[in-house]
Amino acid sequence: MSIAKKLIEILREEIPSSKIKTHDSYFQLVELFPLQQITTKTQHVTALRVIEKLISFGEAATINANDDGINIYMNTLSELVEDYEKDHYKSGAISGKEMLAYLMELQNLTQKDLATELGGQPIVSKILKGERALNLRQIKALAKKFKISAEVFI
Repeated sequence: MSIAKKLIEILREEIPSSKIKTHDSYFQLVELFPLQQITTKTQHVTALRVIEKLISFGEAATINANDDGINIYMNTLSELVEDYEKDHYKSGAISGKEMLAYLMELQNLTQKDLATELGGQPIVSKILKGERALNLRQIKALAKKFKISAEVFI
């Protein structure tokens, strides 16, 4: 018997069975992209793609309210990404325009795609060039569009 099998057998005997039901979706996602420490840029990029797909899927489909497997997986993967980013990227203040540019790139949006929220394509261009700051109305509109806290743009 392998050491891992022996350890699992001991844990099953010593730890009472959890009453929390883990959904198959969780295990299927772990099989596709295991939840483990992210140590390379390639793993980081792949993890971000997985998170983006999970978010897109959540917006496009109604997920069964009783299936928390996807949410548990995404929350854990997000924490692993956060740990990697803390170790590999300088943390500093990110401007509203930098956050906007990042979100646009992440979701493949053009300036025209945000014209309604920001008051026209020329205004979007000025904001991204740093010639104009985001105002409160625009920040609220962006927060609603991207379904994130307005604080990320402040």
